[in-house]
Amino acid sequence: MMSVLCLGEILVDWVCTTVGAELDQATIFTKAPGGAPANVAVGLSRLGVPTGFIGRVSTDAFGQWLHQVLVEAGVDTRGTISDERSQTRMAYVVTTITGDRKLAEFSKIACADACLEPGDLKPDIFSQASLLHFGSISLISSPAAEATQESISLARKSRLLISYDPNVRIGLWPSALACRQKILDTLSWADIVKINLDELEFLTGSRQLESAEALRKEHKLALIIVTLDADGAYFACAEGSERVTGFKIKLVEATGAGDGFAAGLISGLLPMIEKASSRREQLERMGIAELRAIVSRANAVGALTCTRKGAIPALPTSREVKDFLKQPAVHPA
Repeated sequence: MMSVLCLGEILVDWVCTTVGAELDQATIFTKAPGGAPANVAVGLSRLGVPTGFIGRVSTDAFGQWLHQVLVEAGVDTRGTISDERSQTRMAYVVTTITGDRKLAEFSKIACADACLEPGDLKPDIFSQASLLHFGSISLISSPAAEATQESISLARKSRLLISYDPNVRIGLWPSALACRQKILDTLSWADIVKINLDELEFLTGSRQLESAEALRKEHKLALIIVTLDADGAYFACAEGSERVTGFKIKLVEATGAGDGFAAGLISGLLPMIEKASSRREQLERMGIAELRAIVSRANAVGALTCTRKGAIPALPTSREVKDFLKQPAVHPA
């Protein structure tokens, strides 16, 4: 049985090891597994949550490797389709002079994740789960866009909570306007939305956290969270809103921190909603104090992800999170 289903892309991150080199100057790269929904799936599995991945994976050598990464992480791949006609999507990442990572380019042609079809979906695995998590990249083009919409329909029929991380990657869209409009059109599909501060500005035109509450009300969300990097996170729900302080760490790199946060958030919410007759109503009944504790733990998962290189390789286990939280020096001021 899978408690959570993660739908979307799994890909190869090629990370330039030369600090300050742009893509046209880069010559040496390291290979790492990535893709936001896959990162969340692995993050949840490491936190002890039975999780399945829904998506297409190429049968090329990279796709076989990525499939094995999921299996070795304990992620259920019954919803993962092997695709002989497509290739694995690649993402190229460069390191800025300050040490931050930024996505420089994606491959866009004949990528396996974009070929997911509605007929690939297995209704029985939806009936066994409690929550569906997805992002916006699978909404860019057909047939994956239709498959994503069908997954929402199946999730609603089985009364799953729906978690949405828009994960804005404008370079993959026809235009910034198309990206923004599609995300705004689909926010109401979700019960829970997680965005970062740049995405809040992209969607609302404002970096004021209060604009997230307006977004929540407009799209009838039960919960919206804005991650704030080292400053923690802000959440808004029907009962109110609060900013939750982050943790003190020695930063190695921030790749996958948002996905680690999402895994921490979902794993914290599950015990509260999993057995409820109406998961949405149970989520809406949760108080500020309960949500504060869950968001704080999610901050810890995100912070721990920043203490190691890579996304999937850096995601912590539940034991590592517990040990981290026992250290007085890391606690928020």
